[in-house]
Amino acid sequence: MPQTFRTLLAPVRALLGGTALFMAGNSLLGVILPLRLEAAGYPVALTGIVMAAYYMGLAFGGLYTKRVILRIGHIRAFSTFAALTAAVCLAYGFFEFPAAWVLLRAINGFCIAGMTTSIESWLNERSSNETRGRVLGYYMLVFYLAIAMGQTLVNAGTGGGSDHLMMASTLIGLSLIPIAMTRLGEPNLRTSQPLHIRTLFEASRVGVVGAVVAGMLVGSFYALGVVFARQIGLSVTEAALFMSTVVLGGLGFQVPVGMLADRYDRRIVMSCLLLAVGISWGLLSSALAGGVPLPVLIVMALAFGGAISSVYPLCVAQTFDRLEKRFYVAASGRLLMVYSIGATVGPLLASLLMSLFGPTSFFVFESGVAVLYALFVLTTVRSRGALPKEGREKFVPLPDISPVAVTLDPRTPEEEDTAQSA
Repeated sequence: MPQTFRTLLAPVRALLGGTALFMAGNSLLGVILPLRLEAAGYPVALTGIVMAAYYMGLAFGGLYTKRVILRIGHIRAFSTFAALTAAVCLAYGFFEFPAAWVLLRAINGFCIAGMTTSIESWLNERSSNETRGRVLGYYMLVFYLAIAMGQTLVNAGTGGGSDHLMMASTLIGLSLIPIAMTRLGEPNLRTSQPLHIRTLFEASRVGVVGAVVAGMLVGSFYALGVVFARQIGLSVTEAALFMSTVVLGGLGFQVPVGMLADRYDRRIVMSCLLLAVGISWGLLSSALAGGVPLPVLIVMALAFGGAISSVYPLCVAQTFDRLEKRFYVAASGRLLMVYSIGATVGPLLASLLMSLFGPTSFFVFESGVAVLYALFVLTTVRSRGALPKEGREKFVPLPDISPVAVTLDPRTPEEEDTAQSA
């Protein structure tokens, strides 16, 4: 077993190391920007606009960064995206006005999409069809732990100063070292069968609508969760603990949710999960006025993180169940696009509600979206029966903050299979 572990990870250690560094820096940036906007006295609605720009950049990055990679190569493309992201981190300290931050945040999202696309296509190149699932598992482990660790770095440095921006820039810049020194060859970016969004919607309404909902839930939380935590009276340290607990909940729930989703109707599993968490968060938000002990809030955050992180991979599995295998890569790209749209809209709506009705409306919004989607899914159960277990694809955990691990998904066919089916 130890030998197998070393053999599996030896070709991809540099890639995982680079991923850990740039995701830690990026997650630190995602926490300190709302805090800096709060300290400067800007309204919550403006914070929502700034943070939503990241997901808009992520959407455009998913569409266009592949062209950059194909033109100049993976190492040069990754280096370009990483250097630009590191520079953007420092630029936040020079341009202390929100209009510039919106542009910088969009560039940030675009570059992160390019970096993850480079890394994941490389990981796929170094994995066989038999090992892709395990490589994806280790990639997810590194991905989530790096995000949680990056968020806790907010406790280091001087509050309100530029220390955090320099730390984020340094971490992202250091990610260049393992990638630039790698001896791995240039992987091929696979092509996919074209798939119209209308065709995808007709195949799986639950999957397409769910991708939008997942984006709204995840995007609004990671954009405004720290603002919510500060507004209900948590310290910066407690707010960082709250955010990282949600991330770890997302990691911890993937396996048990996957086991349930492979055994029972995925729509029932997802609906029950969202109903339970949506209702409990709604009740909790109404109790916040009287004060809620931090341990109770942390336990709820763990459950909430597990719930919202499960929506996107469940939607992907639900969609794959109803498509031919040759369309899987194209379907993943379309789902990423609608996810990014939801993640852009979510912070805008949530921040507007928070500015009008106060911090408790944040989780009223999250709960409302979760419950409404759960009810929508339950209505489809009556109109469209569940597929037999033999005709369903296996559930595969996917990152929720940047769900672009298309090539690593072991359910997608090898490039040779894709070419033969075209």
